[in-house]
Amino acid sequence: MFQKVKLLYPIIALFIFVNAAILLGEQELIKYKFVPTVINGANLLLFALTLVGLLSLISAAKDPNPNVLVRTVMAFMGFRLIGLAVILVSYIKMSGAAISPRSVYAGLALYPLYTWLEIKLFLKLNVKK
Repeated sequence: MFQKVKLLYPIIALFIFVNAAILLGEQELIKYKFVPTVINGANLLLFALTLVGLLSLISAAKDPNPNVLVRTVMAFMGFRLIGLAVILVSYIKMSGAAISPRSVYAGLALYPLYTWLEIKLFLKLNVKK
């Protein structure tokens, strides 16, 4: 059990790092026409889905059928993409003509970070078996 909790530390650290960077550099972000709440929303969504995805991967790895693991990886990659798309489309609809494409791209740039970290941590756990 403690090994699973310890495995989550890098994901939590990435979440805290991105949030701290947004909070500390909020005025700079606004100056360069970013919307910090959009980046923060994308960060929160990706953090939550990565935690759930990693825990699902760990439980899927115990199944003797390898298809379960492949389906779990693909499903959570899709969930993250769909979740980001829903958040970004709702942001675009709510803000109308005053959207910030830079904020949208910054939110999308977090996707590969969280995906890479999730797969890296899972493979690290899988090697220890």
